[in-house]
Amino acid sequence: MPVQKIHREPEMPEIAEKVDFAEATARLFTAGLGRVAEVQKKSLDIAVQQHNELLDLWKKVIQKVPGAPGMFLLDLDRTGFERAAETQKATIDLFVDQTRAFGDMVKERTGATTKSGDKVVDFAQQGVERAVATQKKVLESAAAQTRAVFDTAKQQFGVEGGPVEAAADSIQRGMSAIVDAQKELLDLTIR
Repeated sequence: MPVQKIHREPEMPEIAEKVDFAEATARLFTAGLGRVAEVQKKSLDIAVQQHNELLDLWKKVIQKVPGAPGMFLLDLDRTGFERAAETQKATIDLFVDQTRAFGDMVKERTGATTKSGDKVVDFAQQGVERAVATQKKVLESAAAQTRAVFDTAKQQFGVEGGPVEAAADSIQRGMSAIVDAQKELLDLTIR
């Protein structure tokens, strides 16, 4: 018996989906950077927690020593460390935002030179605005730390009402004026 031949249409290979290498790389890099940033921020949170536990231990030890000086330095250290960690997190967020903005620019790129030029200008403007916002956070943190130092020192050393308090208040007002002037200067940069 003769074998019957089945005529089949030749199989067409599947057409591979077009991959935009630049966009795929930008997306992969941005996602990876976001994950690394989260790990860094969690590490900072753990470092702050560990630091606070160490300070609590030192406080317990110092309280047992008769005539030990006040523990305001430990409190200042705690707030300073926490503010430094928050500032570092803000810097990490700024870097991630900048990278995401760059990734978005790669995704939205176009062949038209004018549109690309406008996007680059917008990207640069957004970068400056983010950097200014981060710098303001650093300034606010420095001002808050200075206030905390002076307030704690006044309470600890009992200098209220005297010339030392007047000098401390004057220095604190001067620091606030400098911070405010720097913020105004930063605002001018983004106008």
